[in-house]
Amino acid sequence: MPPVRQLMQKISNRVNRYVSSRHGEGFPFYYVIEYPKSGGTWLGRMVSDVLQVPFPQKSVFPVGCSSVLHSHWPYMPKLRRVVYLYRDGRDIMVSAFFHRMRNIKLGDYPQHKQVKAHYEKLLGPGFDMDDARTHLPKFMDDLYKNPWGTNWTWTQHIDMWYRPNERPDIAYVSYEQLRTDCAQHLKRVIEHVSGKEVEDWKVQSAVDKFSMERQTGRKSGEENRGHFIRKGVAGDWKNHFTRESAEVFNRLAGKTLITLGYEQDESWVQACG
Repeated sequence: MPPVRQLMQKISNRVNRYVSSRHGEGFPFYYVIEYPKSGGTWLGRMVSDVLQVPFPQKSVFPVGCSSVLHSHWPYMPKLRRVVYLYRDGRDIMVSAFFHRMRNIKLGDYPQHKQVKAHYEKLLGPGFDMDDARTHLPKFMDDLYKNPWGTNWTWTQHIDMWYRPNERPDIAYVSYEQLRTDCAQHLKRVIEHVSGKEVEDWKVQSAVDKFSMERQTGRKSGEENRGHFIRKGVAGDWKNHFTRESAEVFNRLAGKTLITLGYEQDESWVQACG
């Protein structure tokens, strides 16, 4: 991406965030907010399609009309019409690893050389970019020290946003719920933030239109590490976590897994690997 366009996107995002944080109730925006690699682009496209409003992702200009804004912003009390999307952090770590390695292979961003050098130093010269099982422990530790795509760790982002008993105006939905029964949960969150009943056929049409098979030509679970949509499944962490990975993640975010209901206790660590 040309540096000028990237700079314009950053400015646009900052203006949208400034306006939303101070005048969120007065602007006709719908927000899909997530921690990176939770499925926000997929959800944002479906919400946009059902509501028939734009989804100006990576816009180079500030948004001034009714739209679906997708972001990784922190909690801001003046935001309204928010859908907060969350996902099992273990799957996020695996998805982030392969996403980062894909970017290094493609060399498609301005800091490519610096990022590659960083991981060469962290994981070793000539490290295998497809070997998540070996490299996830150090990768996760590094990601928690140096978050990218946002200024917060997965744990911090969840702690800021996930308070369903205190914030009934926010529509909460998990990636796993969307994978299990997409139409039901998509309809639920759209009706929550719009205050209007949504026809079932519109919801199903959006689900079909933005299904993984329609978007990539692959069925859910068929992996392509060179594509932005790599695999499209829940629970893939089980294929890549070793006992060491489990212990590292549990140290970093084990309590958050329990808060979100992905685990009841820490026994999953002993069962891993």
